[in-house]
Amino acid sequence: MNEVTKHPFFIIVTGLSGSGKSTALKAIEDAGFFCMDNIPIDLITKLIEIYDFASLNISRLCIGVDVRAGALSFVEKAPWTFSLLRETIGVFRLIFLEAAKEDLLNRFKETRRRHPLCDTYSNLIEAIEAETDLMAPIREMADFIIDTSNLNVHQLGSKINDIISREVKARDMNIEVRSFGFKKGIPLDADIVMDVRFLPNPHFVENLRDKTGRDEQVKDFLRSSESYVQFTDKFKDLIKLVLPMCKKEGRSYLNIAIGCTGGRHRSVAVAEEIQGIIDEAGYHSKLIHRDLS
Repeated sequence: MNEVTKHPFFIIVTGLSGSGKSTALKAIEDAGFFCMDNIPIDLITKLIEIYDFASLNISRLCIGVDVRAGALSFVEKAPWTFSLLRETIGVFRLIFLEAAKEDLLNRFKETRRRHPLCDTYSNLIEAIEAETDLMAPIREMADFIIDTSNLNVHQLGSKINDIISREVKARDMNIEVRSFGFKKGIPLDADIVMDVRFLPNPHFVENLRDKTGRDEQVKDFLRSSESYVQFTDKFKDLIKLVLPMCKKEGRSYLNIAIGCTGGRHRSVAVAEEIQGIIDEAGYHSKLIHRDLS
């Protein structure tokens, strides 16, 4: 399976009219994305159905959508469409652009462009206010919100490039989090090894012995311990500190091994918490519990 098939990267750019979406799309296109603008929301899902990232050798796609193709249809169907894209596309990001009402008003006056809602509302201010209200649910779904009120075209382009750079870098490093038991030895390929045998051992609690660190009862037992809470908080902070440093060093892989005595309770629970932090940071990670049958 080639890289295009594995890692399609799809961006939707939307937001308020006059907020700089055309400038954002240009910056994204310059970053190597195939860009399309003003696509009706009904066509988005159809496009994805027929769009073959692999056969077209295009892993990066960006589409600009907003109320130009019909305000009511857009705000009604966009939330469902964007949720579907999150579930079906390898990496999907929604960028929302906005600006202060006064800035939007001045931009339309300077360029003498028509606001998409000007036929519905009697003046420009009402059209801007109405669009802001209509787009509020879409704004809440956005991964990134950019206020362009005080940005020139170069500054907006720089912000877009920063977003793309962070996303691409986060996806470039593959991280494996592995729980293990010291009884069977330390994983030979581990880059970071954390020994958690100092934590309270659920093995000695009769109703927890046959369970694992994936069971809520075991997790609740561990979280009731102050030492577990303090340790995991510090360990999470350490991992969040280390990840960008490893990425900056140019690592493609990072293996984090967490061990307890048998590899069934403490190490498993901690590994699952650490993987959650890694995923939240936007890195690709895989979780393996080596010694669970």
